[in-house]
Amino acid sequence: MGRLNRVGRGPAFTRLITRRSCPLDRPTLNRNTRLLLVIGAVLMATASAYWYTLPGDTEGEYGDVTVERARELIQEKVSMVILDVRTDGEYRDGHIEGAVNIPVGELAERLEELEKDDEMLVYCRTGNRSGTAVGILKENGYEKIFHMNKGITAWTAAGYHTVK
Repeated sequence: MGRLNRVGRGPAFTRLITRRSCPLDRPTLNRNTRLLLVIGAVLMATASAYWYTLPGDTEGEYGDVTVERARELIQEKVSMVILDVRTDGEYRDGHIEGAVNIPVGELAERLEELEKDDEMLVYCRTGNRSGTAVGILKENGYEKIFHMNKGITAWTAAGYHTVK
């Protein structure tokens, strides 16, 4: 609430008034306006997440791929970097053979370990963290990115091999 301040001219004229501590303390937006702002923020976040998972325009082939297509790519493109962005523990529990592990939380600080010209297949457990990783990579100039959008969960469900 507010604070009580003494104002007036000397002890005889002292009176108490309430004063709000900050003009932002009182609600200035009605409920409908706040709801519209929240909906707008959610739509913007969704649109930005979608933008990062759109296929890149380099050769028109990069972007989201199924686990079946990811397996084909691994067989066709032997020099492609397979980037696992899960935690170290998840990686140790099983990963795609030849995968490099850089957890998504460390990716921005470890970009120097990756070449911008390399083709990459990025994956995580279900596709959420790898979507974030794709965004980080694109923001930093990496363009040749395949995103295995259902993650290693779908990979193993399809019966594909992992190593420990």
